[in-house]
Amino acid sequence: MVTLILKNKEVIKINYKEIYKLHIQLLEVYEKNKNGSNLYQKDIQFYNRQLGFFCENMVQRIFVLNQLIKIYEKDREFLIKGCSHAYFSNSYKASERE
Repeated sequence: MVTLILKNKEVIKINYKEIYKLHIQLLEVYEKNKNGSNLYQKDIQFYNRQLGFFCENMVQRIFVLNQLIKIYEKDREFLIKGCSHAYFSNSYKASERE
C-alpha cells in the first residue's frame, strides 16, 4: 500500500496493483496515439525488453513502466515545443504584415 499526499493535502491510499494498472492504461494511450518523432525508439525498446525479461516483482515493473512514460513525455515535449514555435513564428510573421 502506498500513501500519496496531494498538493491540496488530500491523502490517497493506493496499492501497487492499482498503480501498475494506471501505468499500463497511460502507456496504452501513448502507444495508440504514437505519431511522434521516434527519437527515443531505442530507449522504448530497451525498457520494453526490461519489462518482459528482468522484472521480477510489481515494484520493478512499475519502475520500468515509469521510465517508459517519461520517455513518451519527453518525446511529446519535443513535439509540443516544435508546434508552438511554428505557431508563434507564423503568428509573428502575420502580425508584421498587418
